[in-house]
Amino acid sequence: MANDNNDQATIAALIVGLCLLIGLITAGYFIGRGTARFKSEVRTVTVKGLVEREVKADEAIWTINLRRAGEDLKDANAKISADRNAVLAFLKNYGFGETAITRQPTRTIDRFARDYGPQPVSDRLRYVVTSSITIRSNNIDLVQKALGSTEELVKTGVVLDGEREGGAANPRYVVSKFNELRPELLAEATKNARSIAQQFAADSGAQVGKIHSANQGMIQIFGSDGNDESGPYSPTSAPVKKIRVVSTFEFELR
Repeated sequence: MANDNNDQATIAALIVGLCLLIGLITAGYFIGRGTARFKSEVRTVTVKGLVEREVKADEAIWTINLRRAGEDLKDANAKISADRNAVLAFLKNYGFGETAITRQPTRTIDRFARDYGPQPVSDRLRYVVTSSITIRSNNIDLVQKALGSTEELVKTGVVLDGEREGGAANPRYVVSKFNELRPELLAEATKNARSIAQQFAADSGAQVGKIHSANQGMIQIFGSDGNDESGPYSPTSAPVKKIRVVSTFEFELR
């Protein structure tokens, strides 16, 4: 009988010990999970860094469009050729070299050969001939000077075509070295964002640590007239640009 009692006591002790062991293991698991969760919950603050800089364009792209219309195709072509030669002489007189000038091909439209719409009998100007000359120069001041003197061409009888496809700016002034400015602008945006984060941290008695995450964000180019010129076919273009960078940063707080 005594042996039976001893066996039962031993079994009960084993069961209790096993339950305690399972309890300790379970508690340790949840404590470990809680610790891991606590370590991963890093306090952060998210702010935007803004930087604006005024820069002057370093390249100008200017297209001079020519148009002539006439009843005789040979006559219209002769006139457009004379106009093109007058423009070339005008540009060379202002100091533009051959490398800055590109002659675009001549295009001819026969109004009577079009497949749509009948032509008025009174419209004797059957042929429309167009051509253009593109100037690409790093001398912004020279382009502006010549641009303001195109009246000289009109006075000599040159017919300038003022239409522009899509309403794009002409001339278009470009900051071709923008990629060289990008790292410096982003560094300034980061500095600005950290300064703002430090103000938030000071209010909560914390200190700003390293960058937890960053997003370059939006880069916009505005003309001096305030128009957004970020797109490739902006309707306006100014020689002086304002570049704006807005980046988002998440800083750790400690």
